[in-house]
Amino acid sequence: LALATFIALGIGLHNLGEGLAIGAAFAAGAAGLGTFLVLGFMLHNITEGIGISAPMLKKRPPLWAFVGLALLAGGPAVVGLWIGSLAYAPQWSALALAVGAGAILQVIVEVTAYLMRSDGRGPALTAPATMAGLAAGVSFMYVTAMLVKV
Repeated sequence: LALATFIALGIGLHNLGEGLAIGAAFAAGAAGLGTFLVLGFMLHNITEGIGISAPMLKKRPPLWAFVGLALLAGGPAVVGLWIGSLAYAPQWSALALAVGAGAILQVIVEVTAYLMRSDGRGPALTAPATMAGLAAGVSFMYVTAMLVKV
């Protein structure tokens, strides 16, 4: 349970930055951007529950343990949203969006470092599946950017 708690705490701190970005987008009047941030972060966060619960599978803790870990991981996003939504001044909105971008950059750096390690058959960073995923992600980013009014 201790490892799962530390994983949930790390994800919660990461989600605080995501909440700041969402709140700042809505505070800046960019409802379209805020909506797409919510959808993007939701897709990104779906897999985080697996990482939190995997260390506990053999012990089968009670349901309240899972609820507590979910609140520890997801609660900071709500707090970040509240703080980010108070960013009425442009400089505070920019700061909150920058923290959110930093949260995204942290994930990119960690995943890239993981992919750069050899998987026994060569570096996974240049594998066709990785390149296809990158191309699909960039394409999706541009398609959604066309739907957001600036």
